Amino acid sequence: MRKISSAIFAYLTDWKNLLVHAIVGVVLLLVLFIAPLPVYVRLLILIAVVVFNIARTRAERRRVARDL
Repeated sequence: MRKISSAIFAYLTDWKNLLVHAIVGVVLLLVLFIAPLPVYVRLLILIAVVVFNIARTRAERRRVARDL
């Protein structure tokens, strides 16, 4: 349980993740006023952002470990 909570904390405090989520949130708000999206599309976009950020974080860790 401690490993999961520390991973979630690291994910939520990473500035790159925060930046991507903020940009996606602003874009979704702008799109909402121009062309409303169904809720499931918004959820799919959010899930895609989370998956992309997890993959990016793992790749970055592998790169750092390889460079050491």
